[in-house]
Amino acid sequence: MRILDKYILKKIFSCYVFILLVFIILYFIIDISYSLSDILKSKPAVSILVSYYLNMIPLIFLTVSPFSIPIAVFYTFGELNRNNEILSMRASGISILRIAFPVIFFAFMVSSASFIVQEKLLLTSQKKIEDIKIRFIKKDIVATSEEVNFAFTSGDMIFFAGKFSPREKTLYDVMIFKENEKDNIATETFAKNVVYNGKEWLANNVMEYTLDEDGKNLGAPAYWKQKIVLLDEKPETLAFKKSILSQFAPLKILKKEMYQLRKIKAIDKFVNLQIDYNRKMAEPFSNLFLVIGILPVALEIKKRRAAFSSLGTGVIFSFIYYTFMYFGLALGKANIILPAFSPWLAPLFFVSVGISGLLFIK
Repeated sequence: MRILDKYILKKIFSCYVFILLVFIILYFIIDISYSLSDILKSKPAVSILVSYYLNMIPLIFLTVSPFSIPIAVFYTFGELNRNNEILSMRASGISILRIAFPVIFFAFMVSSASFIVQEKLLLTSQKKIEDIKIRFIKKDIVATSEEVNFAFTSGDMIFFAGKFSPREKTLYDVMIFKENEKDNIATETFAKNVVYNGKEWLANNVMEYTLDEDGKNLGAPAYWKQKIVLLDEKPETLAFKKSILSQFAPLKILKKEMYQLRKIKAIDKFVNLQIDYNRKMAEPFSNLFLVIGILPVALEIKKRRAAFSSLGTGVIFSFIYYTFMYFGLALGKANIILPAFSPWLAPLFFVSVGISGLLFIK
């Protein structure tokens, strides 16, 4: 690696880490202010609070990194331009692409770290956070709002409910698909409702079909007036589990759920999950896509007050990127464009603009 590469990498690394730490501290301050009354009321141990906020770091990192890295890039190149260092590099025969390479490499490493955090740490940390909230900080927290078209997985079972009422501890109009060892749907169960009695879940007016490997019914269904459902989650944690899994589940779990939904022909839910799957593939690499997109602008900025201009410009470009991303997601959910393509609309746009801009810089 050239001395020049190390010089640029050192500058952008130190700037990025500083901005990232500032955002993390601000996030902590805001959260403490918001949760202060609950903390004072429940008086959890210091070790519990430390664990709570340490487990918040993976999500904060994934949230603020795509805002931190554009600011760092604009500041780094702003300083280099202000001191005429880029001009000197160009005069010595170094191409724009060669100057930009260390920054692109750094963005790729940050994106790779983001992907690892998302896949290996995020779900576990969020489960610990919700557990601490329920047990220590917000002991009276209970999901009370009803949810329609409630779907979730538990072990080898897939649940669909027309309505879920945490207050009544009841799932209504329930379909349960149970898998066998070969990951094929072995049974298909219908119940009027599934009620939690304080110890276990009981299904009422149950009709169950046994299926062959092709998904066809094997004879007449079996009937029960009441049957125990082996569901470990309690009503007050069921909604939290479903919410956490849908937001923070790694690609491996989402891929399995997509496979299950495709088998039972739940097309609408499959499409939505397909969008989430591709979004989770694209989001960790937003750092890289953003950097490529803004490089032509960053290399041309010649401001005296690099810090202020970098902050504003970086936030604006991050906002534009996420506006494009959510616009693409909306188009995918409306079936205007292919669902699998919709999360990649913003990355493709930024990469195309960035590469084109770099090639045309003189």
